[in-house]
Amino acid sequence: MAEMLAKPLAKPHYPHIALARGLSIVLVAFGHSALADMHAAADALGVVRMPFFFLLAGLFFSSQPNILHYSRQKSIALLTPYFFVLTAIGIKQWLSGGDFAAYMAGVLYGNGQTIAWTPLWFLPHLFLLYTSAALLLRPDGFSALKRAQQFSLILLWLILSGMVLGYLQPQFSQSASLLLRSGLPWGADFLPLSLGYFTLGYLLKQQFTQARFNPLLLLVLTVLFAVLVFAFSAAVDFNLRLYTPPLWLPFIIITGCFMLLQWSLLLSKLPLLSDAFMLCGRYSLYILIFHVFLQQVLQRLAGQGGVLVQLAILLGSIVLSIAAGWFIRRVVLLRYCFEPGVVRVKAAR
Repeated sequence: MAEMLAKPLAKPHYPHIALARGLSIVLVAFGHSALADMHAAADALGVVRMPFFFLLAGLFFSSQPNILHYSRQKSIALLTPYFFVLTAIGIKQWLSGGDFAAYMAGVLYGNGQTIAWTPLWFLPHLFLLYTSAALLLRPDGFSALKRAQQFSLILLWLILSGMVLGYLQPQFSQSASLLLRSGLPWGADFLPLSLGYFTLGYLLKQQFTQARFNPLLLLVLTVLFAVLVFAFSAAVDFNLRLYTPPLWLPFIIITGCFMLLQWSLLLSKLPLLSDAFMLCGRYSLYILIFHVFLQQVLQRLAGQGGVLVQLAILLGSIVLSIAAGWFIRRVVLLRYCFEPGVVRVKAAR
């Protein structure tokens, strides 16, 4: 996933996976848009979009011989843009009379409700996720188990983790501490869930990379997913610690992930759309960082409008985020602040 968030790719080895990565970040932007409030499909897609993101992150993960070195690399790639953007905002607020110490306390706590730029909660959580995966998926540990045991343990892990989060959520919301009300730092309270879906992606690499488009399967999975979501009133929002019903969600989400895989395979057959989604995948870091801000700016300029206006705002926020990323990648100092790992690799060459 660090490659997804920071590193532009050449011709992808698995085009439908590269497209799926772009689709996942577009779904994130869609979920934060006013357009999402206009259609019930947004509620269903909200159930699967973040688990799908985590699952894709795990597809090409490999065991790490030096976990400390690996963790350091991920901290540079993921925490540098997090602290750069939020510190810049904090300085601006401080110059306007804000409490810089309190602001930075929220930044260090690192949850969506404690930072000024909500979508950035994902970056420190992703750092935790990668480091935890490196510890879990060692050759002599979980990876040494038989496949049936691995899948059984992950499903059980996801069910139990969801139940624990469901128990903890009201405890956090009633806490006397303003910080603790938003959950544990860096989303550590839902790390077991994100790690579970990440590991599921690790186990499903062959099924995803070797998948073939099947129109009947696409139809069946789409209908089944929609029926399950609305039948069980499923809802997922990791930022708000909303994850219900925990017993059935792993099965609903797995259905949704395979559904999105089939949609990715279909879209990969359409040249213009395929290129557009793969471009979104290459600039996903910048879409993640800028899309909400740009949606707000465009909303103020366009005013209230119907579906077409909101669709234009969503697309505009994505296009302008990509444009911002294109510009940043061509200014060495800015690129170092957003993608320091890439800059260091080029310097080493």
